[in-house]
Amino acid sequence: MKHLFTEMDALFFVQIIISLAIGGVILLLIKVAASRFRRQDPAERRFEAIAGNMNKSLGYQKDNIGIKRLLGNVLKRIAPSSKGKDGWEKSKIRRNLMVAGFGSPDSLNIFMGIRIVTILMMPVVAVAIAMILGVNQQIFIVLVVTGAVLGFIIPSYILEKLGNSRGKKIIKEMPNMLDLLVIAVEAGLGLDAAIKRVTRDMAISCPTLADELSIFSLEVRFGIPHNEALGNLAKRCGVEEMGGLVAMLIQAERFGVSVGRSLRVYSDEMRTKRRQQLQEMASKIPLKLLFPVLFMIFPAIMAVMAGPAILNIKESMF
Repeated sequence: MKHLFTEMDALFFVQIIISLAIGGVILLLIKVAASRFRRQDPAERRFEAIAGNMNKSLGYQKDNIGIKRLLGNVLKRIAPSSKGKDGWEKSKIRRNLMVAGFGSPDSLNIFMGIRIVTILMMPVVAVAIAMILGVNQQIFIVLVVTGAVLGFIIPSYILEKLGNSRGKKIIKEMPNMLDLLVIAVEAGLGLDAAIKRVTRDMAISCPTLADELSIFSLEVRFGIPHNEALGNLAKRCGVEEMGGLVAMLIQAERFGVSVGRSLRVYSDEMRTKRRQQLQEMASKIPLKLLFPVLFMIFPAIMAVMAGPAILNIKESMF
């Protein structure tokens, strides 16, 4: 009995966890209240007004800025401000957020806030599980530490999965984009004008890639060097195919090679590579079907085929 986790120890740990949670909530409320009374910069008010007019003209309803906006404001106030001299490409978390499609300036604060919340909540869940199971003190400590570690890892894991899913969408949309770029460039448009035209044409059919191309066009319009804007495009997409395309465009522009011919060659190579990947996936299907057939379908077939014979043998023998 002395090795069991006593009720006094359990109450002590529960009180510590509850006290930490209450203290964190109080600090959060104080920080949110302080940010509400902070004097807002006139430029920020102007940008918010412009963004509101743009959302209204695009047809966004007020439902999108209700609870979601409140939760976003609460989460981004938990973590410290991410505004600094370093660009997003110098931070691994920011790059992962951009690859996953979260390009808002407050996305890093929201992500860090979600991580802090999960780090605080997972040990509470572990304490509840330990109380229900009645484990000893050593297992209780292991559960609490494991919950904190999972609370730190889970947001990054989900973010990585979202980035991989978005990367697959971009790879799927790239062949159509390349075909349209080839047509536009060979029709006489420059690369920037062709990308702008393709972005407008792909806004409905390929929205993910169209958003990235529109950001590239805006960066070029704002004075960012062309090669740097292309590099940012490859980093935001986070896929090898886009990196190869960007490298090819930079080399073609540097050495004076025809952009249309280079795009056509790269488009053919990408379609060949995609065809080979599909053939590889198709060749793996028999191996993947082996275990389901062996352990699920084959026993049922044997029972249907050999069942009557076994019953006849049993009746004739007994």
